[in-house]
Amino acid sequence: MDSALPITHSIVDADALGATIRDYFALPGPFRCELLTRGMNDVYLVRAGDARYAARLWRAGLHTDDEIAFELDLLAHLKGDGVRIIEAVDPPGGRERFFAVEAPEGRRQVCLFPWVPGRPFHTLATPARAEMLGAEMARLHLSTIAFRPRVPRPIGYHRNILAKQAGLFARLGHRPADRSVFATAAERICPAMEQAVATLPGGAVHGDIHVRNAFVADDGTINILDFDTCGEASYLHDVASFLWATPYIGIHTGNPRLDDGINAAFITGYEQERTLTEDERAALPLFVAAKELSFISGMSSSVNVIGHASTRAFGWDWFTQSVRRHVAEAGLGEIA
Repeated sequence: MDSALPITHSIVDADALGATIRDYFALPGPFRCELLTRGMNDVYLVRAGDARYAARLWRAGLHTDDEIAFELDLLAHLKGDGVRIIEAVDPPGGRERFFAVEAPEGRRQVCLFPWVPGRPFHTLATPARAEMLGAEMARLHLSTIAFRPRVPRPIGYHRNILAKQAGLFARLGHRPADRSVFATAAERICPAMEQAVATLPGGAVHGDIHVRNAFVADDGTINILDFDTCGEASYLHDVASFLWATPYIGIHTGNPRLDDGINAAFITGYEQERTLTEDERAALPLFVAAKELSFISGMSSSVNVIGHASTRAFGWDWFTQSVRRHVAEAGLGEIA
């Protein structure tokens, strides 16, 4: 029996999308648009004349227009302040820097970024480069003190844990013992985070900085990429993101460059520009534990869009033990 089923995440035809992008941004020929990568969002490689671009196509329903405007306004502010980021392309005529297309699963927003030749940071990671990246992140945080968004965009690891917990529990229906560990971790982490963020310095943050969200340009400079999960939070939100993700990505990719020296150098560079307060130092293990549980919850909630790739290499035994360890290191007690 034939029947129509709903679509969760479609592949938008590259030629049709390219024609819309070319018209909106008034790009020259010869022109070509190709699907580059798929994930939480889709990225298309755009060639127009002698220039190359990366077009981001957001997943339907992932962000509101106001949330996307926050990101693009933040990028414009940072670029104007000299922070090493990639700003979205401005279309002619003063139009908004993004537009939307209709896909089978719903409305999806699109924006365009210039292409920067070079290589992903994680493939060239050294302590010296990590120190440079840490310093740039601190400059980013200092720059956001003067950022005034049109609309607020509050984020936080504890917010994400609570919002995505149902997806995590559904995925663990066959592993009740692991589900109990993660539930206990959330019960301890979220109230502690709520208390911590009320007193720690913060502002607009990247949201998901790690060694795969930075890029080493051909001239050796380092650019910070992918502000898709940016928002307003404690500055430790970013610091903890980097510290937790470095060993995770190192194991996931089998990359021996990503050892403990990378994290130490990142903190050294960060504190060359912005010194962590004593309260921030004390709270950092809590934020690392929250980052980990937030990541697991988010990936589980989106499993039917992105699949099992983010957890398959480790397995639930690894994540359960890692969460136990980070909760204990945060001073929140042992989880049986």
